[in-house]
Amino acid sequence: MNDICNELHFDNRVIPTFINREENFWKVFLKNTKQSPSNIAVTDNQKKISYQEMFDLVSKVSNYFQKLNLVKKDRICVLFENSWPLIVYILAGLKNGVIVVPLNPRSSKFENELVINDCRASYIFSDKELKNNLPHSDELKSVVDILYFDEFKLNNLEVTSFTKEKHIDEEDTAFILYTSGTTGKPKGAMIANLNIIHSCIHFKTHFKLTSEDNCILVVPASHVTGLIAHIMTILYVGGTLILMKSFNAKDFLILAEKEELSYLIMVPAMYNLCIHREDLSKYNLSKWRIGCFGGAPMPLGTIKKLKEMLPNLILANAYGSTETCSPATIMPLEYNEKLISSVGKPVLTGKILVMNENNQEVKTGEVGEFWISGPMVIPGYWNNKKTTSKEFIDGYWKSGDIGYKDENGFFYILDRKKDVINRGGYKIYSTEIENLISLSGLVVEVAIIPHKDQILGEKIHAVILSKKGDDVLNKLKNICLENLSEYKQPDYWTVTTNELPKNKNGKILKSLLIEEMTDKF
Repeated sequence: MNDICNELHFDNRVIPTFINREENFWKVFLKNTKQSPSNIAVTDNQKKISYQEMFDLVSKVSNYFQKLNLVKKDRICVLFENSWPLIVYILAGLKNGVIVVPLNPRSSKFENELVINDCRASYIFSDKELKNNLPHSDELKSVVDILYFDEFKLNNLEVTSFTKEKHIDEEDTAFILYTSGTTGKPKGAMIANLNIIHSCIHFKTHFKLTSEDNCILVVPASHVTGLIAHIMTILYVGGTLILMKSFNAKDFLILAEKEELSYLIMVPAMYNLCIHREDLSKYNLSKWRIGCFGGAPMPLGTIKKLKEMLPNLILANAYGSTETCSPATIMPLEYNEKLISSVGKPVLTGKILVMNENNQEVKTGEVGEFWISGPMVIPGYWNNKKTTSKEFIDGYWKSGDIGYKDENGFFYILDRKKDVINRGGYKIYSTEIENLISLSGLVVEVAIIPHKDQILGEKIHAVILSKKGDDVLNKLKNICLENLSEYKQPDYWTVTTNELPKNKNGKILKSLLIEEMTDKF
């Protein structure tokens, strides 16, 4: 395990850091290339690219950046599906100190226009097939040109570097990731090399990852889980990154067997789909060692089935966000079923305070907002000092997540602060009810949402996806009656056989559900 010491970073933050760490990510990739040049870095369908081949491709694009007069701290936007050219552009940015701003291929022209103009990108590099996802050049403030990927032109670029290697400091911004702007303007989270390195070390240490590991990137690369937990982490350990453009249970399992998947992170819904749509016994997944999940509780029935069918698979919950550069907590690998609703303990260099509305730390077991600190926490938002000063206080990021810590140091999330249901003055935390229903093993998905009421203000509405038969509703009602206080009992139930609506990152869209349910009642 790496030694830890306290250091001053980002002007005024004194935080625990790993002593033995690289200064920037490019140095890590360079070291892995020299040590194992023939190891496969990226697999994209039939195309396999070794670390040396990837290094050569990155060198070509790096030179191209210099010819375009891109200098350190300039911003570029990249718009690709999960594909090998995207990895090349990301690494070239890291090598040159050019800040990479990934655009989500599922985003609209309007959403992408907001991001491009906010970060004031100099260039956009894109797959030509995604041309319709980009606004017209007249609508872009700072963009010099939109350059569409051409493999032939890339192969004919020079390899030899003609300028001195850039000095990249660990506090230099590497990426700007924009949080989903469901309410108001999206915020650009500035992710520094220091953040990336520590998150990679956290994943490597916790899951004992090595160059023998590989992972399938099936979540969007424009999201922090895809970019940090998959791309950066697996290249950090010298393993193999396997690319998949979109999730389909059968295609995923075929690819997992073929490439001998060993590690990845998915939302629980993806694991559920693997079980409900496919027979896992038909696939050889014996090398699949780590199955991390986050964003929602994993139904107990899903866990039991996965453990039964995949005895070598370790399932571990993790909690994090864009602002924490992926993991803030990870469940220890040895845990019992009583802890399944916990998100685990803070990462090695992380610290979490549970604070009340008066910015005072509460006692163990009491509910409050999570304030998170550590070297994985970003320095702030791009060109947004007002929001940065509001959400980052005394070296801590105010997460907006409500929960508590138990006497053994395990953390539990109850709800988003803005999503707490107020039922006649009683605060209802949706995750508490969702956990109970999920752990019943009777549902595939569940969402607890507010239902407007003229007398109480809000009532509780449970929306579930279940395929367990007609009596599932009575069983769930009885489970709630036996385990929840009277004021926490759902007032309305909706059972559906359709998947609940989700955002681009696989999380249930409660705002859309609220609209749908309001129209029905």
